[in-house]
Amino acid sequence: MLEKIFDVAVIGAGAVGSAIARELSKYDLDIVLLETNLDVGMGTSKASTAIWHTGYDATPGSLESKLLKRSYPLMEAFMKEVGSPFELVGGLLIAWSDEQLRTLPKLLEKAIQNGDTDCFLIDKEEVYKREPHLGADALGGMVVPREGILCTFTIPLACATQAVVNGVDLKLGFRVEEIELSDINGQQSDVFAISSKNEAVLARWVINAAGLFSDDINKMLGHEEFKVTPRRGELIVYDKLARRLVNHVLLPVPTATTKGVLVSPTIYGNVLLGPTAEDLDDKSATNTSETGLKSLLEKGRKILPALLEEEVTATYAGLRAATEHSDYQIELYKDQRYICVGGIRSTGISGCLGIAEYVVELLREVGVELNHKPEFKSIKMPNIGEAFSRPYQMGEMIVKDPAYGKIVCHCERVSLGELHDAVHSTIPARNLDALRRRTRAMQGRCQGFNCSALMNVILRERSDRRISSATSETLQSQRTLHQSDTKPVDVLIVGAGPAGLAAALELKKFGINGVVVAERESEAGGIPRLCGHTGFGLRDFHRVMTGPSYARRYRELAEFAKLDLRVANSVTNINTQNNNYQQIEIFYTSPNGIGTIEASSVLLATGVREKPRSARLIPGHRPLGIFTTGSLQRFVFEHHLPVGKRAVIVGAEIVSLSVVTTLLHAGVKVVAMVTELPSHQFYLPIFWPAKILYADILARTKILTNKKVVNVLGKERVEEIEIRDLETGKVEVIECDTVIFTGDWIPENELARRGEVETSKPWMGPQVDAAFRTSQMGVFAAGNLLRGVETADWAALEGRAAARSITRWLENAQWSASRLNVEVEAPIAWICPNVLSPDVRVDGFRYWSKEFRRNATLQLKQGGRVLFEKRIGWLKANVALSLDGGWTANVKYDGDVLKLVIQP
Repeated sequence: MLEKIFDVAVIGAGAVGSAIARELSKYDLDIVLLETNLDVGMGTSKASTAIWHTGYDATPGSLESKLLKRSYPLMEAFMKEVGSPFELVGGLLIAWSDEQLRTLPKLLEKAIQNGDTDCFLIDKEEVYKREPHLGADALGGMVVPREGILCTFTIPLACATQAVVNGVDLKLGFRVEEIELSDINGQQSDVFAISSKNEAVLARWVINAAGLFSDDINKMLGHEEFKVTPRRGELIVYDKLARRLVNHVLLPVPTATTKGVLVSPTIYGNVLLGPTAEDLDDKSATNTSETGLKSLLEKGRKILPALLEEEVTATYAGLRAATEHSDYQIELYKDQRYICVGGIRSTGISGCLGIAEYVVELLREVGVELNHKPEFKSIKMPNIGEAFSRPYQMGEMIVKDPAYGKIVCHCERVSLGELHDAVHSTIPARNLDALRRRTRAMQGRCQGFNCSALMNVILRERSDRRISSATSETLQSQRTLHQSDTKPVDVLIVGAGPAGLAAALELKKFGINGVVVAERESEAGGIPRLCGHTGFGLRDFHRVMTGPSYARRYRELAEFAKLDLRVANSVTNINTQNNNYQQIEIFYTSPNGIGTIEASSVLLATGVREKPRSARLIPGHRPLGIFTTGSLQRFVFEHHLPVGKRAVIVGAEIVSLSVVTTLLHAGVKVVAMVTELPSHQFYLPIFWPAKILYADILARTKILTNKKVVNVLGKERVEEIEIRDLETGKVEVIECDTVIFTGDWIPENELARRGEVETSKPWMGPQVDAAFRTSQMGVFAAGNLLRGVETADWAALEGRAAARSITRWLENAQWSASRLNVEVEAPIAWICPNVLSPDVRVDGFRYWSKEFRRNATLQLKQGGRVLFEKRIGWLKANVALSLDGGWTANVKYDGDVLKLVIQP
């Protein structure tokens, strides 16, 4: 049997290569698309700034300028056709110096020469009118109306998918190692043999769209017209709650080497800061660096200061294919039957369709027979844009398959149905990164705290197509929600952890029967159900229990009390606007569909999570093997997955001991515990003995103090970490394959903030008084959402106390309008309650220090008055401490805010 000879082989399945393959698939040709990686769009395409460029600043008359202009309408039509999200937010170049201000008219002239005649200059006042959160010292700007944002994940995948649907043969994991003319019947032919380590393909034409490696492919064919220098760009992604801060793509005045550091909204609802520009020798150096991230923070503080107060979602780095030339390097070698498409740089994803048409025209010009196929099949891609409708919002999709109503990734609201679709698609997701880029799962603020374990299970079982139907049957049996609740309820509790369930049970005791508890997980009980160790229940059940037993006890009490407990129910929004003595509207998604509930009051008990590695701005690679306590527990106890062999625990506080016990259960060696503080935080009477038992005796692990993790190394899997001694500056390496970040808590505050509930800085938990009342009438908050972090039984007691306050509210509808905030200064992280109201007595406070202090003075001040002062011999770190409330009698409610400070 003769080996198949393709008409064209396209090397590289990034945006450009996939677009070329798609364009060629319109014709009666045999095409093969070769890609080194195990998925398409894995190189420069996925790690750019995701700007939809008009080409306003390209060199007029250049090939880049021409092809960007050609591509723009093609791209707009294509994204609409396939369902790839985009937004025309417009670009705003900002001049920060007199020199930059003088440059703007020249840039306007260049834009007009490039055909962007709708650009215009604006003065300082108009700049701040358009962008009120901008930093000081902006002098003027230029508006580029048609600059936009697009999805760098969907575009290469859509191009490759449409190419495959129309007959292109896609070969993933095919690293080209050699290209030579093949021997047929013992004689050299005019057909190329393109070889990888394991196989070879034959093709009459070769198109080189290998991005960073286009010069290497070029050399294989005897050409050295350009050299690719990988230009690393590091970026920081901020939480979706920061999106309100920016209205345009905020662009700097560009330089000869880079478009500079920008601030831009993303199609996923985040805000992007970056990129840096650093020329390297290593084409695989996609790790972030300490200096790069520090540089971005400095520039971000100048451009948009409020952005740095928001939570970091992710950090990453991409490599652009820079060359010594300022223009695209697209060259036809007719006699060789070879086209080089190199030096495309960061505008490639915007120009890919124009480039593809241009390449096909080159083929036509040299006589390649191009006959249109009778049909060019269309496709539809999942639209993963934040501004567009998603499956969890589509009742008709959930009716067809309830898996679309089961939200797995709560940060990005990705449903189980979408994950199933991704692993069974035309080009199926084969690993976590591929699944993330198709769905946004693991891309949110918790970075996989809740969903990564289940995603691993789905990938492991992707060959079994019965998963989807089996899961659907399970979800059908879990349908507990009505399409709409026609009768308003007294109380809606969001969260069925210890605080939420304890509150619901207490409300029942007080005769409040119209209580609904909404829980996004498939099982109530909160985090304790995943904790395999003891230490629960002492305060609320007066006995020591394991986490699962503790959670089970609350579920049993809920069932006995006949609570209206609704699991697999994700509350997606709360409308508190103009709710004075009116019902609060709550929106939800569940396997039963979408709907709303009206409630007289709402208790937010959504809990807390740990800050993931990215939010801690720890540089390095992004390999597998990085966990938080919660994600580790899901891997081990919920899904029984392997986690590694040698682990380092970052943190040495109470929750870190939970990690030790979990790793011991999983058979993982604990290499070390690392803390930046001068001592561990395991205190008497309970946790010091626990440390001796679990860390010293059973795990035999060392605790490294005054050490900071400064780098994570390993391309595929964690291989080692670097730690720096904070006293000497010395850096040492620890070999490991697993890293678990513990502590450094963050409230699950999205619902609170979207419901316009005021939050406190720097903690960002809801501001509540001693009655657990927030700034929004009828909305209460309790449990570890308020601060991080108390024990589960403490949270349960708070839930009971909040229930008593809710009962009083339902009886008399009294809500104090006078609220005096209590603020904190470093090293204090939070105080709770953090609001004083004159109508409720405060018996005591809890507060938390992030540092140890010896012989410090704790002060509570109001303006120039010191209301309370206490000398503390040893201020403990990372543990909740008590503070008497007697001093509140001296507070002036018409005075300044209160401040809790530590004096030397």
